[in-house]
Amino acid sequence: MGDPCLPMVVDGYISASRADDNDFKDLVEEVFDEYIANEIPIRLIHITNDTQGLNFKLVDRTFIKEYFKSVPNEIYSEFRNERLIDAESRIRERVKAILRYAIFSHRWLSSEPSYQDMSTEPMKFQAEFEPKWQKLYEFCRKAMDDHGCEFAWSDTCCIDKTKSAELDESIRSMFRWYRNSHICIAHLSETTDLAALERQQQSERGDGIKVDIWFTRGWTLQELLAPSQIKFYGKDWKPLVPLYHSKNDRFSDTIMRKISNITHIHPNDLKSFKPGTDRVPEKMLWASKRRTTRIEDIAYCLIGIFDVSLMIAYGEGNRAFFRLMEEIMKRYDKWDVFFWSGQCSHYNAALPYAPRCYPVGYRETPVKRRREAGNEEELNTASCETGDRLFALTNHGLRIKVLFLPVDLQHTRDESRDSRYLTFKHAEIDHDVVVRHIGAKREPHTTWAIAILDYWINGSGTGFIDSRTKPFTAFLLSMDGLHASPDARWKKEMTERVIEIRPARHYVNTLVQLYL
Repeated sequence: MGDPCLPMVVDGYISASRADDNDFKDLVEEVFDEYIANEIPIRLIHITNDTQGLNFKLVDRTFIKEYFKSVPNEIYSEFRNERLIDAESRIRERVKAILRYAIFSHRWLSSEPSYQDMSTEPMKFQAEFEPKWQKLYEFCRKAMDDHGCEFAWSDTCCIDKTKSAELDESIRSMFRWYRNSHICIAHLSETTDLAALERQQQSERGDGIKVDIWFTRGWTLQELLAPSQIKFYGKDWKPLVPLYHSKNDRFSDTIMRKISNITHIHPNDLKSFKPGTDRVPEKMLWASKRRTTRIEDIAYCLIGIFDVSLMIAYGEGNRAFFRLMEEIMKRYDKWDVFFWSGQCSHYNAALPYAPRCYPVGYRETPVKRRREAGNEEELNTASCETGDRLFALTNHGLRIKVLFLPVDLQHTRDESRDSRYLTFKHAEIDHDVVVRHIGAKREPHTTWAIAILDYWINGSGTGFIDSRTKPFTAFLLSMDGLHASPDARWKKEMTERVIEIRPARHYVNTLVQLYL
């Protein structure tokens, strides 16, 4: 006879019904406890209803664990006779389906209920007496009536912002909390209906129509992308797409097509977004027209989108965005992270000041297989590396290999104290390079150069450029040619637009390693 304590293996599956019951019960309990401790918000609003209307109170994870204490036994009973391959994942999915909560996405008003306004004892909504409660009341009412959720979360009142550790955990976990929600209720306070949303698309064409403020705030970007289910409500709290059509607008082409046009986010990302350190310029573009009240939040609101970890430190100012870029560059190795223009970071001139430095319209070029290449440009892209993939931030600045072209300054046209047009010439470039230079005016004896970033690398490791449909991208560099010290380095200059280069002919040269 076999050991009765060992699970029975049938065709590679483990039968939970024949496994050690105690072990399986323990596993269910552990997954249940871990989910509550790590995957749901620190506090939730518990919504109840009686003859006099909605009641609500603030509850913590201990309350949730007690409230759903029968769930582990229910899941155990459900799975004990099933053959499970990945028991933990199946258990976690069931826990998530049962521990349902709605989550709120909105634009803060000047007065909102705070954590200090809430109670751990049941309270009646005073919407008719206290205007600041009206929005929270409508959110909770929709959560319960439209989506069957008796638990809800709002960033206005469910975080004790006087506790730095709690605020830190909340910000770093927020993408995950939105993703794990049963439904995200998004309130577009300046949009009455779908026709109004349709008209807002015209603002991207410069027709002077105002976009709903929800689309202009930093935090609502991850609130749009993270949830698996989202429902949009208009100014009067009517759903923009009727509930009888869908309780989840994520897969509604009617509304998602309009939102894609407003936000520049591809419909595929709106339907199913996967966070990660990829497509950096494209994701930065999504945030480029958004603003946050605290300057640090433009970095913190992107933590989940790029799936990086960042210490929260209010008061650091724009250093937060520099630290975000540092974390991204530890895991991202494509040259297009430098496809930006405008103001540079205070902490490294080769990095941008903010997401708004990334231009509209950039999309990563698809790479075809060599056998599918139809011309020399496609063949080069398919068979050669593009740009330096080993760049890194060091204590000497950004270390990067470039295709280096010294250029001659042909003409200067001053525009103001802080900007001027510069015209450069190089024999290998078949056009004048005209840039709008931003910042202090350089001395007449300044030496200039163009550093091409997205060159191709041939089999011998040298860089080359050639004629192609899409221009090459470059930095403008300068160095004091008269007072250069022995350890002088090239400096990256700020320009209004990304510098584009079209070579006159095939040009090949040894790559130069710079510290910028």
